[in-house]
Amino acid sequence: MTRQLEKVPVQTWLLLGGILLYLTSFFVVRFLGFIYAVPLILILPLIVWYMAQSVIKPILILIPMIVATYLGNVIAFIPEGTVPLTLFQILLLATIIVFLLHYLSMSQDRFRIIGIELELLLILTLISFSIIYSPNREGALLNLTRILFLITLVYLIINILKEHKYFNVIFLLLTITAVILGLLSIRATLLDPLTAVLNLRAGGTRIFGRGAITVEDPNVFATLFFLPIAFTTSIFLSKLNLLKRVSALSALLVLTAGLASTYSRSAWIATAFLLLMLIIYYRQYKLMAFAVASVLIIIISVPELRSMSLGIFNRVLDIFSGSTDDSSRIRVLLGLAGMNMFFDSWMMGVGYRGFPMKFTDYFTTQESIGVVEPHNVIYEILAELGIIGFGLFLFLIAAIFRRASQNVRLAASETDKIIATTLICSLTAYIIFYQFYGGALVSTSIWTIVGLIFAHSAFVPKLKR
Repeated sequence: MTRQLEKVPVQTWLLLGGILLYLTSFFVVRFLGFIYAVPLILILPLIVWYMAQSVIKPILILIPMIVATYLGNVIAFIPEGTVPLTLFQILLLATIIVFLLHYLSMSQDRFRIIGIELELLLILTLISFSIIYSPNREGALLNLTRILFLITLVYLIINILKEHKYFNVIFLLLTITAVILGLLSIRATLLDPLTAVLNLRAGGTRIFGRGAITVEDPNVFATLFFLPIAFTTSIFLSKLNLLKRVSALSALLVLTAGLASTYSRSAWIATAFLLLMLIIYYRQYKLMAFAVASVLIIIISVPELRSMSLGIFNRVLDIFSGSTDDSSRIRVLLGLAGMNMFFDSWMMGVGYRGFPMKFTDYFTTQESIGVVEPHNVIYEILAELGIIGFGLFLFLIAAIFRRASQNVRLAASETDKIIATTLICSLTAYIIFYQFYGGALVSTSIWTIVGLIFAHSAFVPKLKR
């Protein structure tokens, strides 16, 4: 019997195994209704093999996890849940498991720490304490859990990303992903004739067909272009060879158009500061002036671009006045409510995530058209955590930026300078963006950049004591 089994060809075993998988999939889908079982079972052997390889070399799981931050809810397995189960969340849990297995069984390296544990501990302690008196304890606990997972993400990055070459791999993959998303967004908005005509006629007072490929909110989608724009601009302004600089410029044009397709004024302003910082860092004033002049000439020469740019310009100006659209007016109401909460509870605030509940004490939801979430990280923290929380927040931000600026100052090579400037300018863009939008403390992108900053600090010369 054994000899007969040995004579069975390998192809036959594969065929029988495939039939068994399909029958199992049919049974699960038919009786349990789990539609994702079919592809899951089919690729399960590949997943097991890849996870085993990742235990040996955790960078194999870390890179896909970071890239998955750009996919948002494109791959959402339970999109209707309170917290959508996305590919990033699954890969984050997988990375935690892989790292623990690797560290406990194979690694002989010392566990790296961030260096800002005190700052993190203080603000987390205040957040935890504020939940006691927060009117939104469930939401506060949920967000605190998210923050803890994102801090875990930072530790994963600095303990797994130990080879310098992988920074360029990560940045390149993020840039390619952003270029693809940008092209899709451009096609759906700027290049769609009907959408373009409607936006031109609105003149910035109303937006039709805003780009939002991976998430529901175009503003959040726009932030995905920050790091790729900073990376490609850094390469363009650097001293690398001409081919790399021209390639970076080509990608930058697509990324900029993708950003424009979102019609996100907050992201535009943040990107403007990002580019200004890079010009100052590289001191390429003439080159950037030539590039800006060339773009302006192209815009002026093409009537369609000229009309579109005028609408964009009007939309940017209105962000501070709130005179033509509801989004600007609502931001003003939210700001006033936030400052009133601070003055009423200036010491320790109304409690973490208490802003949406307390907003109706100052304005009605009819006045804000149902929007009650804070749209500015400063007054959000002042309102919810008071002057103590705001001081701790500034303490934390200062520690992060101090490390990021040291990386720029101590960069020993052109590549390190590109990495360091990309990270600090991207982080700055996010901080500026969250002066017009809420959710800074639970931003996956911000915490990812923080992790990359502290991971990169291991590859630059140390400050002399």
